[in-house]
Amino acid sequence: MPISYILCQVNNKSEYILTLFVVAATLLPQQTSFATTSATRTLNVPDIPLKIVREGQVPAELPGKPPIIDGNLSDPVWDIAAVSNEFWVSAQNRAPSDQTEVFVIQDQNNLYFGFRMRDKQPETIVATRKVRDVGLGYDDSIKVQLDAFLNRRDISEFSVNALGTQTDAIAGGRSSKIQWKGDWQGAAKRTQFGWTAEFAIPFAILNYNPVSTTFGVNFVRYQSRTKEYSYWADVTPQDLNEKMGELTGLQPPEISAKQHWTFMPFVLIGKDIPNKTGEIQDTLATAGLDMRYQPREDLTAMISLNPDFSQVEEAVTDISFSYSEKAVDENRPFFVEGADYFASKDDDNQYFYSNNVADFDAGVKSFGRLGATNYGLLLTKAPEGRVDFVGRTLYEVNDTNSAIATVVGTQQSEFNNLLAVAQFRGRQASGLNYSLDAAATSTTNVIDTDVLPGNGQHFAGSIGWRNDLWSTKLSADRYSANYFPADALLDNDLPGTKGTSFSIGYYRERSDSIFRILDLSTGAYYRGTNEGELQSQKWWASSSLELRYDILATLYAEKGPYRPAGDTPGVFEEVVNHDQYFSTALAFNTHSTKYSGGVQYDWGDLGGGPYDYFSGYAWWRPIDDVYLKLSAERTSSFGTTDQVVMVGSWDINPENSIAGRYIYNVDGNYYRLAYSHRARKGIDIFAVYDQKPLEKPQYSLKIVYTFGR
Repeated sequence: MPISYILCQVNNKSEYILTLFVVAATLLPQQTSFATTSATRTLNVPDIPLKIVREGQVPAELPGKPPIIDGNLSDPVWDIAAVSNEFWVSAQNRAPSDQTEVFVIQDQNNLYFGFRMRDKQPETIVATRKVRDVGLGYDDSIKVQLDAFLNRRDISEFSVNALGTQTDAIAGGRSSKIQWKGDWQGAAKRTQFGWTAEFAIPFAILNYNPVSTTFGVNFVRYQSRTKEYSYWADVTPQDLNEKMGELTGLQPPEISAKQHWTFMPFVLIGKDIPNKTGEIQDTLATAGLDMRYQPREDLTAMISLNPDFSQVEEAVTDISFSYSEKAVDENRPFFVEGADYFASKDDDNQYFYSNNVADFDAGVKSFGRLGATNYGLLLTKAPEGRVDFVGRTLYEVNDTNSAIATVVGTQQSEFNNLLAVAQFRGRQASGLNYSLDAAATSTTNVIDTDVLPGNGQHFAGSIGWRNDLWSTKLSADRYSANYFPADALLDNDLPGTKGTSFSIGYYRERSDSIFRILDLSTGAYYRGTNEGELQSQKWWASSSLELRYDILATLYAEKGPYRPAGDTPGVFEEVVNHDQYFSTALAFNTHSTKYSGGVQYDWGDLGGGPYDYFSGYAWWRPIDDVYLKLSAERTSSFGTTDQVVMVGSWDINPENSIAGRYIYNVDGNYYRLAYSHRARKGIDIFAVYDQKPLEKPQYSLKIVYTFGR
């Protein structure tokens, strides 16, 4: 029997209901309808007569045969699917320059999506990216967004450009290896009216409620010529996930159809490379294993034994002035997998910053859902007896309100530390939004360190309002001097202080003006010590203007006194710096897929003296497969510091590439040359040469094999 379901689309003008048909093992014709609140339109799907097949005979073409994913919509099965269109440019509240049609069907294993992207000037379609999972830039592209838990939070995204190059971001966070995260198919084809695309997304690579029959869905097209993002379901300029559409009546397969185990063993050999404790080894040979087990669609467990972190490039941070430590991206596969279950994106690393967890010998983690609650558990054991763990639960009160509880702990040779956090986050239909955090830490067994023993507390709250153009926010917080979240990233000037801030902002996109995007904001900030002294007070203003000629100009200014933190948490220096900081930047060819560049100049008084910072960058793709970038910086603040970074890559083919990097700074010259073979299935190979100042050249070869059952 066929499976029918409803695809619902909501935008700011009307509600659309489109009845589509899903292809199952056998298929019967049905009729579909497309209804709005004001009128109902009916799309008549041609009747496909049921074919009676004698035993032993198979027709050459059955309408129910799955489509061949080649970007061509000529497969007979697409004639069964109903068609939806009427995309909307949410940011500008208008119809797009060119429309898009969507086709949706399913069978017992996959969701299939077909797209017809119309373009009045098909010769201007841009498609340059050829390597999977490195981003599509500003190529013409189409994206499928799936909310498999229908919780308006965990959104998986699957995209192809007009060449059929694929990229994805699976909800919760996944490592980039294809066989590890799961494979899907995508293809595209240029046509005389524009281009077409096809997707086949297996249920097996999605996490979902096994008894659910409804997924959230949206489709997003980027058109390079017009620089437009158009959405099938209008999520408004606020990007409200609760306004996504829905696929209902689905019948996802049971876990027996999914892959239970995935294994990723590796072998590493190297010369003059560091081990886990950072000691350089003349010769290093090691092996390790990552394993993932998925007993249910909504539960995942992972074990990592002797993982290799040597292939993770150190992040290159800029040399601009900062009173506190700068955050860097996490690239280690163990922490990337399921990362969203352990920290919210808006936490800003203040409760769990995985880069503070040392490279470990063994780690285990589990994450999943129980009803409206998702949870994550993580435990690692590192050299010298260090142990770190994280436990987090998030309860979904409704589509836009959540309650969160987190526990983070670490046992180290110099101290033990425990953090407990309760959080509430929410947003109302009126635009009102709020947050409330309460956190406590306990630090014990402190041995010869600057860490203060004892218990600490942190409280924070905010209330704000936002509509399509305006936003405003009022917030307040307090940190005790002994508040110390060891596995978090906390500015060293926060313990022992309390503060308030207020901001107001305006954002507008236009298509009928020389000014394409206007972004303005301003606010004030006050922070004092818990002893009643001024720690920081400033006002700030920011503006950003993008012209339709792909020129982006930004201005920023802030001014006010600042008292630096001392060596002991909660203790501040006697001196007060009268800081003032101004910044201006200009970027050119901002939406290009071939070349772009920009400059930035900052000046003022920071840290008790005059400050100047200049940076410039330029990147170029002389051909689609070659990427070159040059950036340079100079900082003048009690001396002058320079840094130059050159990077380049050559994608020999979709599976093989060569990349190089050169860094010059005050420490000397750094060189890196790497070759990678990333197979869609089977064995990956990585070969790396590193040269650092005053060190021997480092050579390493890593072989990774991924398989599952």
